[in-house]
Amino acid sequence: SLTKKGIVKLSSATDSDSEALAATPKAVHAVMDEVQTKAPLDSPALTGTPTAPTPETAAAGIEIATAAFVAAKVAQLVGSAPETLDTLKELADALGNDPNFATTVLNKLAGKQPLDDTLTALSGKSVDGLIEYVGLRETINHAADALLKSQNGGDIPEKPLFVQNIGALPASGTAVAANRLASRGALPALTGATRGSDSGLIMGEVYNNGYPTQYGNILRLTGTGDGEILIGWSGTNGAPAPAYIRSHRDTA
Repeated sequence: SLTKKGIVKLSSATDSDSEALAATPKAVHAVMDEVQTKAPLDSPALTGTPTAPTPETAAAGIEIATAAFVAAKVAQLVGSAPETLDTLKELADALGNDPNFATTVLNKLAGKQPLDDTLTALSGKSVDGLIEYVGLRETINHAADALLKSQNGGDIPEKPLFVQNIGALPASGTAVAANRLASRGALPALTGATRGSDSGLIMGEVYNNGYPTQYGNILRLTGTGDGEILIGWSGTNGAPAPAYIRSHRDTA
């Protein structure tokens, strides 16, 4: 009974402040469950998204620094030195955001040619200027006038003149081309003891020098057999002219 001293009434309420009620185990259990959900006062480990009052940006005491407070302080710091931060960002962009930029530059420099007088002289020159500096002008001019090996002589500008200059017959060679040969003058007649001293085809003349006719012209092919064609002069206009085919074995 509530009217008798020492007797109290049991209650399962957890929000009562009455001194006449006694908490039941149920009420105690409910309170303990609630307590277990709270952080301890000493070094609490908070989870979720805890909140706290945001101090003024001028705060310098033991207030809790919230995210809003930190953001405001950072904005205040950035706002006080925008040009410096912009310059630092521009430098970082220019360096490619390379944290090892110094090492990168040294590695690049290690592979460069040292700047000396030669490179200084070459700097800024045109292609023609470089050619002149290294002395290749004459070489290039000679190369421009050179014949191409792949043309096999097809790019010779004046082929008849070329054939004449080397003393050769044209590819379609006939005896008519023999007038391109320069006369060697009077040649000693071929005999068993006298052989031609020149190699190849030569032209000579007969002037009382041991041939079967007194005057004439000779086409001699010097080689293993030493043969020649002798065309004599008749001495009379329209008269037959003697012709001989001889070798060094002939004696008349």
